Amino acid sequence: MKIPFTNIQFGVRAMENVRSISSAAWETIGSSSTKTGVTITKENSITLSGVYNAVQVYADSISSLPISIINESNGARVKDKDHPVYPLLAREPNALMTSFVYRQIIIPEILLWGNSYSIIEFQKGTQRPISLLPVHPSKVEVEIKDGLLWYTFNLEKGKLILDQSNVLHFRGMGDNVMGKSVIDCARENLGLGKASEEFGSRFFGNGASMTGILESDKSLSDKAYTNLSNSFNNTNGGIANAMKPLILEEGLSWKPVSIPPDSAQFLETRRFSIEDIARWFNLPPHKLKDLTRATFSNIEEQDLNFVKESILPKVINIEQELNRKLLRENEKGSTFFHFNLDGLLRGDIKTRTEAYKNLMMVGAISPNEIRAKEEMNSYEGGDSKFMQLNAAPINKEGTNQIIKEDEKGEN
Repeated sequence: MKIPFTNIQFGVRAMENVRSISSAAWETIGSSSTKTGVTITKENSITLSGVYNAVQVYADSISSLPISIINESNGARVKDKDHPVYPLLAREPNALMTSFVYRQIIIPEILLWGNSYSIIEFQKGTQRPISLLPVHPSKVEVEIKDGLLWYTFNLEKGKLILDQSNVLHFRGMGDNVMGKSVIDCARENLGLGKASEEFGSRFFGNGASMTGILESDKSLSDKAYTNLSNSFNNTNGGIANAMKPLILEEGLSWKPVSIPPDSAQFLETRRFSIEDIARWFNLPPHKLKDLTRATFSNIEEQDLNFVKESILPKVINIEQELNRKLLRENEKGSTFFHFNLDGLLRGDIKTRTEAYKNLMMVGAISPNEIRAKEEMNSYEGGDSKFMQLNAAPINKEGTNQIIKEDEKGEN
């Protein structure tokens, strides 16, 4: 049986004495319910604004990065756009999506599920990768046998079993060969945030006031109680009826038992939830739109730390898996995938100009290389490198040369 848009055929292989490490094995023992009574799963966690924003920040940032295949030879690094695997990651990993969309799929899976899987399709004859097909982690089981990983894909038309050489497996932080889901680890904290959201929704759904007590000296029959309850809720319940006057009959009186939201630390809980999510996802709070402690002077520094401490480790994780699975053995010593982080590390124009000037004055970079970083066209003669003339080596030979030059000047 053939997988659509690929040449991969379904096969069957007997698995004996195999230890299963399916994604379900990493779920929290018991139910996904938290102490707040709110259920948190990988699927509904994304409805929390902080979680959605955290995943979006990572997905958008990494999906926007240019990716290259670099060939290193004799100390020189050159982009190899003619490499047969280059279009796969730079433009179109399969017939269904672009490189950007592909990364928008795998990054959330790494963050929310701890693992992301893609089937590698190889071209017959050349055995070069020609397609990467992502499969949702819930449909994948991982097994170890004889020191190798085997992946069982539970697809709609049957099971497909492949060994590790045919699968890209991007792992999050975890144990053994599987990544651990952040959602599983943070379930109780996220439950508190979800509970505060539900509290707010119910609070405003009840007309922005808490419940009270209807008191009466008379005893009400079941029918009278039901009629009163329905009438009262229809007339005064909900945000649309919040400002309507309360009209009571038959000796009824209203005794409020309100608890103001600030007394329940509603706003503080909501704010803490954002800070907590930022910690779980290793993000500076301002990336989740929490500007409580952000200033104009520290935002740029926090952005640089975000790239180095948050984005870089995840990018290296992806690069190494691509190098391991998509390159041939004889290429791995000199060829590698590389995400260009320069765009995320760019400071303001004053900072960049000063950095370029310092690099150019020591001969580390040419004017055309600077112009390329600023997306400007090169010019003739701009490939030359420069160095300040008032610098000299501090070895004996260099010192003697300076003395001789000074003596010539005196004569």
